[in-house]
Amino acid sequence: MAKKTGKDLFTSDVPKMPEGYYSGDKPNPNLRAFVEAHVKEHPYDPETDKYDIPAFDKPIETTKATAIYNMHIYWSKKPHDAIREYVRHYTLHNDLVLDPFSGSGGTALAALTEGRKAIAIDLSPSAAFITKNYCTPLDFSEFSDEYEKIKHEVQNEVVSLYETRCDRCGGAAATSSTVYSQVFKCPRCLEKIALFDCEESERILASGKSKKINICPSCHKKGITEEISTQGEKFGFIPVLTSYICKSGCKPVRGERLHNDKNEKKRDYFKKYDLSKLQEIERKAIPYWYPTNRMNNAANGQECWGLLWRRGIHKNISTVDNFFTKRSLWVLATLLDKCRKSTLSQELLFLFQSNILSATIMQQYRAVV
Repeated sequence: MAKKTGKDLFTSDVPKMPEGYYSGDKPNPNLRAFVEAHVKEHPYDPETDKYDIPAFDKPIETTKATAIYNMHIYWSKKPHDAIREYVRHYTLHNDLVLDPFSGSGGTALAALTEGRKAIAIDLSPSAAFITKNYCTPLDFSEFSDEYEKIKHEVQNEVVSLYETRCDRCGGAAATSSTVYSQVFKCPRCLEKIALFDCEESERILASGKSKKINICPSCHKKGITEEISTQGEKFGFIPVLTSYICKSGCKPVRGERLHNDKNEKKRDYFKKYDLSKLQEIERKAIPYWYPTNRMNNAANGQECWGLLWRRGIHKNISTVDNFFTKRSLWVLATLLDKCRKSTLSQELLFLFQSNILSATIMQQYRAVV
């Protein structure tokens, strides 16, 4: 038998979901009929039941670093290969597996993969949505065509939002990332300083151990060491650094701090092209719908529990859109509009949602040394 290639896996016949399949935010109207049909096909007699499976007691070697695990984030998710081990041990082929608290659907997916039938239940609409897309077969060819269609439709608008200039050759470039830094006030000179621009130093504690601290650059130039405490009042985030891809192919120096005196040209280009672009975007209204509801759908003036632990870096975030910069929000709203209008809306929304965390302001900058 010829070995299947990766390409063959995407061009083979796509399995169809059985009649009566249902996923939604209301009680499944087909559940009783589904269970009765299963019992009729596989009748159960407690008098002759010989089920006597010993406890699962062998070690499982698995990893979360798999494509299927990383398809969509979900807190508390377990590796699918580990769940499959339990399904194989405790059930037989064609058995019906019930998970009444399904989460992202790992148990249902493992059961279907092992030739079992599955019922997955969860109160969370997000969990039901993720489970449905994990467990529903996908026509990859059709999906790929629709993806390319949307990509073509939004290309000009997205490109215009991220266009900039290369400080090396002066040619056209596309922004690949922008770093934002929180602003604090120096208690000595009262100047507002981006944390990104602070000098790094060390302070010796009473215990004799050293602690890394951030020093006000203005005071430092005067020979004064004044610490900028990150526990102090915050004055919002500002853009401080950008990385880009030059369309002419030259390789600009990336990751350099803009306050470095050796990078005057880079700083000038940043102000002229990157900051001006961001300011232009701020002045315009996003022409697409995006969610503006309060976190946890709390009423105005009501503090919802999810905000209690966000008093630090996220203390000013009260609505969903606050998690994004204006430019990111614009692009996401554009894509969301296209996905919702597509004939493959559920599948595309699953892809859209699975990548959205990387577009939030929660992504941290890690300098390359």
